[in-house]
Amino acid sequence: MKRLIICGLLTGLMSATSYAYTGFGVCNYGNQTVTSIVCYGPTVLKQTTVNGDIKVTGDLKAENISVRDIVVQGAADISNSEVSGSVNVTGSFTANQVQFQKGVAIQSDSAILSHSKVNGLMTMTSDQSTPYLQVQCGSVVTGSVLFDGKAGVVQITGDSLVQGKVVNGSMEFVKRNCD
Repeated sequence: MKRLIICGLLTGLMSATSYAYTGFGVCNYGNQTVTSIVCYGPTVLKQTTVNGDIKVTGDLKAENISVRDIVVQGAADISNSEVSGSVNVTGSFTANQVQFQKGVAIQSDSAILSHSKVNGLMTMTSDQSTPYLQVQCGSVVTGSVLFDGKAGVVQITGDSLVQGKVVNGSMEFVKRNCD
């Protein structure tokens, strides 16, 4: 009887926490809702709703997701998504058709915003080489762009906008074909 009760309690605890996932190796998520994700390895998310945060040590490829905060130690490629909290990426960064409700902080020498909006400060840090932020295809940064460390360059298309200042960097206008 005691074993039955203990097994029942353990099963109940396991099912209550089954949506908060910590993974090692490749982590794949499809059309599902989870409370949070912690993954030590490459992570792929497609049509996933994360009620909490995503923390990845490895590359992140995310398509059509909704999440609060994102922390990635690796490259991040996000498309057709909405992020309600802060973003912190150490690695290259690409966003296509993404709405960021708060600021974005990138430690890399390259970042691309296409058809996207950042509501707040965009910070780029690079100690190795000149960082380049590409703001293209109707993208908008409502705050300033801050290059922390080496001075950087914002490459911006005519249909895009940085509403704040470019701090410790310069802006150059470029032509790009947008899809």
